[in-house]
Amino acid sequence: MRRSTMIPLLALALSCALFATPTSAATASAAPAGAPVAFVEAARHAAAGSVVVPGSFSRRALVSGIAEYSLRLRVGAGAREVIGLHRVVKETSPGQPARTAKAIFLAHGDAWGFDAAFLSAVASPAAPDARALPIYLAQRGVDVWGIDFRWTLLPADAPNLAELATWGIETDARDLGIGLVVARGVRLATGQGNRKIHLLGWSRGAQTALVYLSAESQVPAGLRQTRGAVVVDSFIKTNDADIRAAACARLAANEALLAAGQTAATSGQLFVAIGSLAETAPAGASPIVPGFTNRQVGRLAGAATYTFLPPGQSFVPLYHFTGGTFDGAGLPTGLTYTTEAHWYDFLQGASPLEPNRLLADGDAPICDATDVPFDDHLDDITVPVLYLGAGGGVGDFGIYTTTLLGSTDVTIKVVRLGPAAARALEIGHVDIFTANDAPTLFWHPLLDWIEAH
Repeated sequence: MRRSTMIPLLALALSCALFATPTSAATASAAPAGAPVAFVEAARHAAAGSVVVPGSFSRRALVSGIAEYSLRLRVGAGAREVIGLHRVVKETSPGQPARTAKAIFLAHGDAWGFDAAFLSAVASPAAPDARALPIYLAQRGVDVWGIDFRWTLLPADAPNLAELATWGIETDARDLGIGLVVARGVRLATGQGNRKIHLLGWSRGAQTALVYLSAESQVPAGLRQTRGAVVVDSFIKTNDADIRAAACARLAANEALLAAGQTAATSGQLFVAIGSLAETAPAGASPIVPGFTNRQVGRLAGAATYTFLPPGQSFVPLYHFTGGTFDGAGLPTGLTYTTEAHWYDFLQGASPLEPNRLLADGDAPICDATDVPFDDHLDDITVPVLYLGAGGGVGDFGIYTTTLLGSTDVTIKVVRLGPAAARALEIGHVDIFTANDAPTLFWHPLLDWIEAH
């Protein structure tokens, strides 16, 4: 990598007062070493040598006084070793982020990157722009950062995907560490202090965050980046035999795909197709689920997500993305909490490819049939923890993981809007970010926790 082909990260920090890094612009380490803690050290070194992809920096105004800054960061020698970084923050004037005492870093889950997962309201005409978690927090004085994991940036027709066979949860955890180091470095360089920041992970991103925190617990306190963890509707361990068996089934299926040379899952492309057809031809016959209309399939994908998983492989019983209403035959007739049009727009934000290695890694510690190194130090995680769950998503099933952590400050908030017997109708996994009442039900409790920690 030649310096002339890259913009050093320091130069960008000086020009836009957004990002900062040590003065070295050496090529980042391509991969972590084998020790459980190695990707934390690799992340620190990679952040010091990372460079901004030319032309990738952008600023966009979101709502009055709030802007999003984005760029892509090369974090290794490979052409695809690139992540996205985002910052949503209050401005004192256009291009001048306000100083803030509080900061949080968001890690998305499967399929949807930062903008698609957390700022979907901005892209959807069916929802007010301000109804997005990063905007909500930024308006209240929180500096919001986030990542696009490297696989979200791949095009659907990306050739030669052999490297995805090694892009597992530790790869994402290392990249997450790079993002955290950069975020803290920028805040320090721009006069906002050296305070550690909170880390929020949603869904698969929560598993990745826990893997990162597990490793970070093994380095000296002065080298750690986080001050608290928010686990959103997810888990990495279970004491439920049926859920463990389902994880083992998914793990076996993904390992078989990897053994056959199929390194990439394409579920994101399915989500895009479902959303697009439901929006543009709602009454048309579905090419995805014969015998249904496109709108019915769109509703099924939200309110009965578990029906899209093979028998015995649902993450938890009756797992669904969005709460819905059903007719006597058990078919969804509408969505309860998220506007239907917003849901279809959300679906269309999915990234086309995701590593099967990552999916397998996420299920390995839940299955617990073989030992994996990246969950060895869950009991050494001692930062304050908030578990935020949705009654119809992972919900109560995510609480067990928190009992395995070393934290003595653990807050549990599971939103349930009906009786336990009505789990199929409950608010869902994606509703946390898209529901009309999400600010009251989920975001305000999160803000209260941030304020208290």
